[in-house]
Amino acid sequence: MIHIFYRHSQNASPGRGRPEWFNYVNCFENFEKTISSRTDVDVTLVYDGDTPNTDDVVKKLNSSSLDFNLLITHHNSSLLSYRDLLSHIKNKKDIKDGDLIYFLENDYLHKEGWVDVVNNLYHTYDMSTAYVSLYDHNDKYTHPMYSDLVSKIFTTSKCHWRTVPSTCGSFIISKKLFDLDYDIWSTAVGDHNTFLHLNNARNRFVFTPIPGLSTHCMEGLMSPTVNWSKI
Repeated sequence: MIHIFYRHSQNASPGRGRPEWFNYVNCFENFEKTISSRTDVDVTLVYDGDTPNTDDVVKKLNSSSLDFNLLITHHNSSLLSYRDLLSHIKNKKDIKDGDLIYFLENDYLHKEGWVDVVNNLYHTYDMSTAYVSLYDHNDKYTHPMYSDLVSKIFTTSKCHWRTVPSTCGSFIISKKLFDLDYDIWSTAVGDHNTFLHLNNARNRFVFTPIPGLSTHCMEGLMSPTVNWSKI
């Protein structure tokens, strides 16, 4: 079972550097389409704000056939809302050690079939020290800070994967590993440096697919070789 925690907020603004087709409803509709027929996923909308019923994404979710849970926080702060979510997951009794947890931000697109590819990865390898991102980070190929980056490349029957030093706030982790690393995430500020610390202190790794199964919707940073505008 994959427990998906879809993070959205009342004050979500598209901001700069977005593709011309981007909006949060498009991202949600795409996500919903990729899981609509699944019985092995569980969805919780984590909404930070005071008026969820007036939000376009919440309206879309309420009108969909998707069965979902709703967790509301009132911080108007991504960090504080995230910490509340971590505590919520820590105290949930219905997530088993072998289950997967997917922290998902509201500005990602997904390719069809990603659930099967993720399950295939976890059934193929020992993932007890691994984090998984579905995003093939374009900056890992182009940014000068990664000019000397060395990745291990490996395969399953469905996908090539590579190791990278870090990812954004959207990633998959087993419940068992979540519990082991909870002490770090519950006090962390930011994702990049936290992943570097996890690698140095606890030998954790981040695996990403080639090509990407999802993308962060930012111009110049989207997963390469995929026409995301068509998706």
